[in-house]
Amino acid sequence: MKSFVINLKRAVERRRRMEERFAALGLEAAFHPAVDIQNFTQETYTKVDRETRRHLGLWPQADAEIACWMSHRQIMREIAENGPETVAIFEDDAGLSAELPAVLDALERRPFAFDVVKLNRRSSRTFIPCERLETGHRVGRVRYHDYGSEGYVITREAARHFLENTPLMMREIDQALSRFWENGLNVFYVDPPVVSHDEQDDSQIERDRRRARAEHKRADGVLNVAWKRAISAVVREAQRRAAFRRLLRGEIGVTPPADKNA
Repeated sequence: MKSFVINLKRAVERRRRMEERFAALGLEAAFHPAVDIQNFTQETYTKVDRETRRHLGLWPQADAEIACWMSHRQIMREIAENGPETVAIFEDDAGLSAELPAVLDALERRPFAFDVVKLNRRSSRTFIPCERLETGHRVGRVRYHDYGSEGYVITREAARHFLENTPLMMREIDQALSRFWENGLNVFYVDPPVVSHDEQDDSQIERDRRRARAEHKRADGVLNVAWKRAISAVVREAQRRAAFRRLLRGEIGVTPPADKNA
């Protein structure tokens, strides 16, 4: 399976680490230059739906989160236009399991219908197994979803659908991909995970996120933000519970099953 790694050009040490990790597993990866916040212009922010986030009581996106969103979408656009039918996308803070190559090989054959398969999980939320790979790994749902975009497999059709239905950034890329009740994608998770978050202390995103949250609190006020978030949480809970039942029944998704006779 073709693999992409998103890496900021000036993050030389991160690239070196990822090159070593992929080489140790016998995998090849194409390094995609991440969007750099140093090159942002006023036009960049026209691609962000900040008003909707403010209405929902959510923090403004940090510049590094916007850059991450744009970088993932650049790869998706390449996939949608030129293929292949299934690819893996990694961020440059991904830890890789020795079992990753076998799992990627199994998923490339698309033994069941999926749009996105998350290779990592960050929480201990309930896992519901649905399929079993030839590697022995289970693939299933997380009640109700899990975040993180350090590594995932996505189909060409899913990439095309995501691009068409999310013209503006409203949520961070990991949330936007996970929220099946909003994006209409058939999202699975691998158990046990074969990708982890590499706990390094050089996260530009986290530094920007803390700064954006502080500014948000000063601008809108803590009580106002809390009230908006409470209302949006009630709506979200109702939507995702109803959609989760549809997801389990196989009624959500855009990628048809692979043609085994092709």
